[in-house]
Amino acid sequence: MGVTIFIIIIAAFIAGELRQELALTLTASVFLAAWAWCLIMTLILALLHCKRALSLGARISPREIAAGTRAEVFFSASLAQVSASKKPTGRFFRLPAILIRYHIKLKTLDGRSAGHIFDPDTLDRGACSFEVPLRGAYYSDYDELAIFDVLGFFRFSWRLAQSSDPRLLASPRAAEEPVPVSVRSGGAEQRNEPHYRRTDDLIDNRPYIPGDDPRRINWKLFSHGGDLFVREGEPEPPPHSHLLIMVDTQCDPALYNAETGRLAVDRLCENALAAALECAARGMDVLVGYAGGEIRGGTPAELAVALAWPAAIGVRRLSAEPSAEPATPSRKRVLGSPQDYPDAPDRGFLILALPRTIGGGGAESTALDRFLKKRDVKQGTDLIFLYEGEQLDDPAETCAAIYGQKGGVHARRIRLE
Repeated sequence: MGVTIFIIIIAAFIAGELRQELALTLTASVFLAAWAWCLIMTLILALLHCKRALSLGARISPREIAAGTRAEVFFSASLAQVSASKKPTGRFFRLPAILIRYHIKLKTLDGRSAGHIFDPDTLDRGACSFEVPLRGAYYSDYDELAIFDVLGFFRFSWRLAQSSDPRLLASPRAAEEPVPVSVRSGGAEQRNEPHYRRTDDLIDNRPYIPGDDPRRINWKLFSHGGDLFVREGEPEPPPHSHLLIMVDTQCDPALYNAETGRLAVDRLCENALAAALECAARGMDVLVGYAGGEIRGGTPAELAVALAWPAAIGVRRLSAEPSAEPATPSRKRVLGSPQDYPDAPDRGFLILALPRTIGGGGAESTALDRFLKKRDVKQGTDLIFLYEGEQLDDPAETCAAIYGQKGGVHARRIRLE
């Protein structure tokens, strides 16, 4: 922009001289003085701070937050000293009308971006913070320190390379109402003691856990309250049902564009987390995973962090070729490249997916199809197509009907309000 302004100033001088207009010449002189000041002062500061700029660093802490909350930034004069306990040593030398700004640039694998621009000297008073409204695993190719004038004529910047690991994991918030889980299998832990003790006391009941013998359900209580209870007493602790909740991150380009696909995968993750927390609270052993990623378990907080990783894929196309890439997420993975489910342990499955069209590369030979084909049909699989909007009713109904015909699969659709 500085070159363009300079050309305009020279043209104004020439026009003022040719037309003998003093006002035009004076105006050009004022702009030339401002232009020269911005150039010289910006260049001086850039030379003064060049060495220091290359040693700067910023850290986002904590690294794991919930989407919609604020992340804090801590700044240091040396990359080796970046920590929450270190503060910058010395303030930047300043000149009038020249600004110094540090820019944190974050992005996800599916094109979602976030970031924060701040004056590095403000962190002498502690950390600054910025809001991260959307879920995701955020990476940085580089941060940027820039020195520029207030008029925007000149700008000098340095790119500060970052590691390949995600700098921020924004976990989804659990959906208010968990999806109903009806996995028909999942197994129970082996016991050396009797599996249950008989009782004649009809009030000695406990909630039904998937994997229990359905012959022991108290149907009288079910007819009154609508909830399933086992009529025979159960030694404590109750057996654990093993469940894997999988998020299918593929989006059909005929139904979703890039932005709606990302938001739709967010809804899948929110509902997957709600289901995982609900099942874990009932004593089940729950793991979560996603297409193109890995399977994780742990505490409720760890389950939430695991669901920060999934990124919408296949927005450009759904490929029929399996992926040869490792399960661990990579920044170099190309959006739309084929993804497969990670190898799953022997347990019951709950799969949350988006509706897709039938034919034309939609529902045929996708990661979901390959997973259902290679799994043991004896493993109960609850497949739920989650979506928003009436326009997706027909594709979702078609998907539920077709996938419900596969052995061992209970497929259904749920429209989110």
